[in-house]
Amino acid sequence: MRSPITTQETNIHPAPDTPDVKAVLTGIADEVMRRYRELPKDFAGHVKVGRGASGSETSRIDRFAEDAVLDYMKQEDIGLNVLSEEIGFVDNGANRTLVLDPIDGTLNCTHGIPFFSVSLAVCTERMGDCDFALVRSLTGSGDTYFARRGGGATLNGHRIAVSRYRADESVFTVYDGRDADPDTDRVRNIPSRVRAMGCASLEMCLVAQGAVDAHYMNCSNPRRMIRIVDIAASALMLREAGGEVCDLEGKKYDLSLSLDDRKNFLAYGDQAVKELVLRS
Repeated sequence: MRSPITTQETNIHPAPDTPDVKAVLTGIADEVMRRYRELPKDFAGHVKVGRGASGSETSRIDRFAEDAVLDYMKQEDIGLNVLSEEIGFVDNGANRTLVLDPIDGTLNCTHGIPFFSVSLAVCTERMGDCDFALVRSLTGSGDTYFARRGGGATLNGHRIAVSRYRADESVFTVYDGRDADPDTDRVRNIPSRVRAMGCASLEMCLVAQGAVDAHYMNCSNPRRMIRIVDIAASALMLREAGGEVCDLEGKKYDLSLSLDDRKNFLAYGDQAVKELVLRS
């Protein structure tokens, strides 16, 4: 069994739940999952139906899931602004913003690969001030990760923590697309095993729960680098579990509430991983 870094060592101090925000995020995730599971088997989710606010192509399944969230928020009168991959920023006159990726891992979803999620984060001005986060796997039993700033992180209600790095049983997940920077080859040689899963939110949650040691993304195409909608929720999850996210210069990772702000990154549980990956 992998050795966790305990909550005492990571200075996590549990605080009382805030059921209102947690209930809101859970309700949104429940609605997306319910509607997704009711889709007919011949639903052509892969079909492109336009371009989103970020400029990338929008799949039918992305728009379907985003509409599910927006409909639910209107129905339940949820007082948050929205920043989402397809619709962009929706100003509802609120002080806080729901940072949303309605389907993270779209390619997995449309190819029938059971590794994709809905990612929800509540921020004020940027990713670094995220207070609440929920990531829900939309496959299987619907594993749910939740974090509140200062309150730790949980998986299905049970506390999670990152693991210590042990070279002989280490596992990294990496971005391995056609635009992967050549330095990715060097990083692949650090751990004992490497996986490319195609869903950054869930891959970072795996780091948070101590299942893998790091998630590394180094993309040579600026338009394919990660955005706040992709990892705002899982970044809080990882930090509350005792890990960290940094850019590839080693600085603490942060993004503005904009779809135009994109960066490469390293998510890790043990400081030893950062030193191994980012050493010159």
